[in-house]
Amino acid sequence: MVNCAIVTDRQTQCVCLAGCSGAYTNGPLPSGSFSGPTAFGYWDDLYIYAGTSQSVYYGTTGTYPNRNLVFEFYMAHYGGPTLYYHFQIVFFEATPNVVRYLYYQVSDSGASCTIGVQGSGSGPSMTYSVDTAGSVPTGSPTTSSATLTLTFNTASGTYSSSG
Repeated sequence: MVNCAIVTDRQTQCVCLAGCSGAYTNGPLPSGSFSGPTAFGYWDDLYIYAGTSQSVYYGTTGTYPNRNLVFEFYMAHYGGPTLYYHFQIVFFEATPNVVRYLYYQVSDSGASCTIGVQGSGSGPSMTYSVDTAGSVPTGSPTTSSATLTLTFNTASGTYSSSG
């Protein structure tokens, strides 16, 4: 990931820097559907239902030169308005090649999503999981601490997990 304009896609639950796509059917990485650098926090067919507090929120924390840009997703599965998903994607000003995902509530425990990062539609990429049940703890609506934290370092091509 590099320092440049960031666009979040409400349909795909990813954050892409260029070449965004509305493709909601997930698959392995790299994905040609996204031509630019993309952070796939939870690529699945999630949806924001009207009349709820569901949305994609964003904001910054910290002070220069250690600010963080946080995208927070509160969503439900398409066709399943009570299947909730709450997670964050965090970018760091001081370490522009690092992106972190924090998971609080994931109703299907990762059974139908792709989680990872990619530099372009042809790679390089790092994948944590693709359609892997149990890859993300379910959590609950009252979970205030992340049940899983994934940290991807695109400079070194590595990722770590805790939780």
